[in-house]
Amino acid sequence: MKARHFLLALFILIVSALPAFAQDNCPDIFKSELENISGVDTVVQNNGGFLAILKEGRKAKAVSIVSQINKLRKNNIGECDFSGVAVAVMDSNLDQVKSSSSASMSKSDITKLLYDHVYKLSPVQVEKNLRGYEKLSELAPQNSYYKARKKHYSNRAELVKTRAEYIARCLKDFSKDKSIIDLKIKRDFYLFVVAGDTPLKTAEMFMDKIAQETPRPEKKMCVIAYSADLGSRQTSCPVEYQEMLNPNEEELLMRHVQSLPGFKVQENINGYEALKKINPNSTLYTKKLAAYKSKQQGLKRFLNLHIASGEKLISKSSNRGSTLYATINREALNGKSASAHRKLFKLLTDYYGTSGYAYKKCVLKSPTGKTLGTISCSKSRCSFK
Repeated sequence: MKARHFLLALFILIVSALPAFAQDNCPDIFKSELENISGVDTVVQNNGGFLAILKEGRKAKAVSIVSQINKLRKNNIGECDFSGVAVAVMDSNLDQVKSSSSASMSKSDITKLLYDHVYKLSPVQVEKNLRGYEKLSELAPQNSYYKARKKHYSNRAELVKTRAEYIARCLKDFSKDKSIIDLKIKRDFYLFVVAGDTPLKTAEMFMDKIAQETPRPEKKMCVIAYSADLGSRQTSCPVEYQEMLNPNEEELLMRHVQSLPGFKVQENINGYEALKKINPNSTLYTKKLAAYKSKQQGLKRFLNLHIASGEKLISKSSNRGSTLYATINREALNGKSASAHRKLFKLLTDYYGTSGYAYKKCVLKSPTGKTLGTISCSKSRCSFK
């Protein structure tokens, strides 16, 4: 009997506790419902109420969302009564949208909510931070902290703008300068590959020339300059960038090497040798370097094949882009039957394939310049046509 009374009392206790438990969860439920309204970008919550920031600034859209918020406040979910919930609404420009839901909120309440939102923004979100502190300075004009942060992000926004314009001009104009072979940029790190034996001087002259028409960013820059064969390297990098130099240089140099066509075998070898100096333990660079050296050696073997007389089978060669042109020695062709020619071309095709085919195509030519056929390779297979 006592057990039955105990269970009944426990049941009553649990049931009576349920509404209170549900009530404790109501702010989270309301926040979730707000976030689910189409067009709401961010919802901020504190003891003073809620702030809903919209995804855009169109007035018609804002009015529609305010209507949905007011409708939500009239709904009850479980034990939750949302009728007294205070909600301020701002559009994407942080201009407040008129709404009865914020009638009970003071300017101080709204300011605190907006600051909670701005404080959580990443420092790299310069425009959003600037907009936020501009609005906070309007709401609380006597607040010196908001003024200082507004000035800070205003300066950063100007730096971002100046940097972007300067970088864009550098990238646009470097191809017009014969002394600049390539240029890769990441924020304040500039990697040049230049012609001549004074890489850094050439790079800085180019940057000075750009600065005459497009203002140079006030923030210091790190300049890394390589000679054309990547064998010579010079830098001008502020002390504060030294810790970041290696990873940024590696990334930029990798971007340069990856932009090289595969048929430029020696340039790729130079590239991966330079990358290995920065990161000697990279298995990727080791494999790539070995692969390109193998292609180079295979091409040399192919071009140095000899016929019975001891003369070279390929008397001369040249390339245009990714196509190799190989002239067959007259002795290997004269007096031979068509069948013998086909056998020769098949042997050359097989050998070219196993040599690594540095060029995707190899056009075989007769000594008179006539095209005998083309070796085409892809996915480790070569065919002759």
